[in-house]
Amino acid sequence: MAGTALTDNFMLSTATVMIGPVTALHDLNPVDHSIGLVKNFQVSSEPAYTELTQGVKGTIVFSTLTSNPVRASMEVYEYTAKNLNFALGLDGTNVNALSVSTTTTGAVAASPAVSVLPVTSATGITAGKTLLIDKNNDDDFVIRKVVSVASLNVTVDKPLPALASGVTVYVVNVVDIGSKADQPFLSAKVAGKLANGKHVVILFPKIRITKGFNMQFTSDNYGNMPFEFAIYDLVSTDDAYAYFGGASAKIFTR
Repeated sequence: MAGTALTDNFMLSTATVMIGPVTALHDLNPVDHSIGLVKNFQVSSEPAYTELTQGVKGTIVFSTLTSNPVRASMEVYEYTAKNLNFALGLDGTNVNALSVSTTTTGAVAASPAVSVLPVTSATGITAGKTLLIDKNNDDDFVIRKVVSVASLNVTVDKPLPALASGVTVYVVNVVDIGSKADQPFLSAKVAGKLANGKHVVILFPKIRITKGFNMQFTSDNYGNMPFEFAIYDLVSTDDAYAYFGGASAKIFTR
């Protein structure tokens, strides 16, 4: 019958999106570069032609391809420090989750004001890092920057409020919103499957993330960040220029 299927190469799937430095394109892997749960990944090519017409009816006799932008978008669900940096147009390639935490060994009085925090362990706490002090009141936190560490005493940049003994102190990442810093060019690898289990891999040698930051504290549904890739043509000085041969991306399938 008309319109019957020729293969079982149907599309019903999700994909793993990996982002990293341009020089790491062929070595991007899920362990080091995946941005986690992603839904509705889409990539499209939109060729545009300039047409030559003739006669009073304007029939088309010739056309020339004048642009062919490639676009990619997706919904990113994991609000990690790495992904937040990417979403804000910053470099998230070397940002990782932090697991350093400690507790205070004694109470800190509000008066006289002090800037020294006594802790059970100072491992992983160094000058320049940022601390989040949990006062154990669910939403009452103190943020301070580390100035110096001497044994088990951490000096911070501002006087401390009253703190009980045993409160938890975390080392945290800091993500800048509205930063004017330029994001470097990045590369991306997307790995998915067709409905029949056949693998599809897409390589993007040169991208920037031009849209994505969206943080909503809502209770009716899970939030996501709508990432969009700006995909750039390679120039002769780019490492992958010869391999891609003028293409903006490559799809590998069977």
